[in-house]
Amino acid sequence: MRAVKRVTASVLAMAMVSPVLFAADAPMSDQQKKQMEQVVHDYLVKNPEVLIEASQVLQQKQQKNMQEQAKNAINQNAKELFLGQLSVAGNPKGSVTLVEFFDYQCIHCKEMKPVVDALIQSDSNLRVIYREFPIFGKASEFASRAALAAAMQGKYVPMHQALMKISKHLDENLVMEAAKSAGLDVAKLKKDMESKQVTETLDANRKLAEKLHLMGTPAFIIASTPGGSFKAGSAPEFIPGAATQQTLQDMIKKVAG
Repeated sequence: MRAVKRVTASVLAMAMVSPVLFAADAPMSDQQKKQMEQVVHDYLVKNPEVLIEASQVLQQKQQKNMQEQAKNAINQNAKELFLGQLSVAGNPKGSVTLVEFFDYQCIHCKEMKPVVDALIQSDSNLRVIYREFPIFGKASEFASRAALAAAMQGKYVPMHQALMKISKHLDENLVMEAAKSAGLDVAKLKKDMESKQVTETLDANRKLAEKLHLMGTPAFIIASTPGGSFKAGSAPEFIPGAATQQTLQDMIKKVAG
């Protein structure tokens, strides 16, 4: 069966490139073009699995290219990417760092919260840097600003946890209620939300996301960071989407060497 498919595929390939061969001597007539088109059409109708196979190969190639582009961008922007100041959890001096780009209104990000929490609890050598990447509108940006402003009171993690627990569509009132539940000085929080530091942090996150060609949230990067700095020459891991705890644990173990 495979031999027959190879022969048929070869015939199809010849049919598809034959216009080029004909063009070397003389232009194809309309009748010849129609015949070639019919050959291709009939083959694909009788063998639709060829289209599925071609689509799978194309998808794999695109994913591979995306991974390569992302890893190149990670290496080129490692200093900024693994520099955690405001939004850090776990061990601040962990030799392995997990970076998560997320949005407080992203359903998949909320689903990943207990997974990331479990990783932090089970690995005392893991540092997590949350990269606020609000892509779902003004409410998302308001929440991100509030979380980063909470960090200026030393309470980023409690605020992050409170915001992630909200199941309703976010609005300013819900964000402020979360701030109160996290024990924040709300008046100071509102002022800090408009600070230069918060604005610059969000701008830096967006620029990093663009360089990584992120298409959505969540997205994870795991790398070896002895002393808190990216290990030059090491191979970071990139996951553009949700992942299981086991998958992330395996990657953490891999980059740790």
